[in-house]
Amino acid sequence: MASPLWARLTWSRALFAVLLLNVIWTASLFICPYLVPPGSFANQVGGANIIDHENIWAAFPIYPRIIYTIGDAQCHQLYYRSFWLNGNQMPIDERMTSMYVFANLGLIAAIFAQPSTSTGQVMINSLPEFFRRRLSKIDSERAGAFIVVLGLIPMAIDGFTQLFRVNGYESTPLARVGTGALAGFVGGLLIGAMIVAIRQFSIEIQALRARFSSASTLER
Repeated sequence: MASPLWARLTWSRALFAVLLLNVIWTASLFICPYLVPPGSFANQVGGANIIDHENIWAAFPIYPRIIYTIGDAQCHQLYYRSFWLNGNQMPIDERMTSMYVFANLGLIAAIFAQPSTSTGQVMINSLPEFFRRRLSKIDSERAGAFIVVLGLIPMAIDGFTQLFRVNGYESTPLARVGTGALAGFVGGLLIGAMIVAIRQFSIEIQALRARFSSASTLER
């Protein structure tokens, strides 16, 4: 017999699969710098949404090659904005690493939230009682949108201020990690809440069909 914890984790197989994939990816970010010699990827810069270090990845074993290539495709990989492990830059920078780490927590929060057919309501249900009481006064979908916006605004302000060098601003590691953590948590929560809402909707539809089928059988 499955434990209550396992039953809750696997209540939505799709959501559990998303969590598992993200945990594997997140762990890989920390593991792969140790699978290549120190200095194999160091003091590099690149562009976002383009693979521009393939000459470096070609010498890596297959596992770190895949992880670093995926990181290259989505991140600038700027050495001065990255965590270092084993004398190597991590596959993605500090902000994005933080986003993936905390996205796991957002997904877990959605898994243990009270199910609902409303994405916004699931997001509300995942929060501590202090926030639930205040957000319950707002329409659930608006409250969900508010949570998403609130989670993304700090990262947007920090990122764009840095991008456009407003007053020569350069974000600090703490700011990048903090804003990435908030955005990652909210992003994971949003994805998780959407999957929970779809699953709950499916369950309720199945229950209605069973009820109508039972009523039809009794009428006969």
